[in-house]
Amino acid sequence: MIAIAPIKSLPDGSVATIPMSWADYQQLAASRGQRSTPRLKYADGYLTLKMPTFEHGQLDAMVADLLVAILNQQLRDYVRTTPVTLQIPEQAGIEPDHCFWLNNWATVSGKSRIDLATDPPPDVAVEIDVTNFTNIADYERFKVPEVWLIRGDVLAIFVLTSNGYTQAESSQFFPDTAIPKRYQQVIAAVVEGASPPRAIRSVV
Repeated sequence: MIAIAPIKSLPDGSVATIPMSWADYQQLAASRGQRSTPRLKYADGYLTLKMPTFEHGQLDAMVADLLVAILNQQLRDYVRTTPVTLQIPEQAGIEPDHCFWLNNWATVSGKSRIDLATDPPPDVAVEIDVTNFTNIADYERFKVPEVWLIRGDVLAIFVLTSNGYTQAESSQFFPDTAIPKRYQQVIAAVVEGASPPRAIRSVV
């Protein structure tokens, strides 16, 4: 069993891959308690972990707050969560930066735990990638309909198809809203000196 203490001492932005059994991955994940770091990703006998950076945290908050603002403007119901661990027992585990249940929000609302054997996956998973940690293909086995990948000022939307993920210009859940463009407008306003909340208000 690998101890959590040396992992906690890794510098921000670190990414490491370690051979590990499913049982040890489960113990390591549990040993974090209420902490959400390091972020863990497990697949087929290997654990990959990352220590998020300050930049990661800022981008995560901005894209999530932007999406919440759009949903509230549209008077839509939703469930959002961060962090959350999605698992397929004995196979894989992944921890998106943010998850949104949109069409299936009522199915998971109020639950304390998500079980993908009986519960629907999130409609949208958001990943902030500043350290080349994210591989969109990792989400295929979890059957997440859309993964939004943020790298700097670019938000790319990947839609699950029968052949894996394909990049799309728009989201199926927001067909009349140019999400990537709105995100770039927020980033541009922040660069010009606006606070993230003010930038989001100006865009939405």
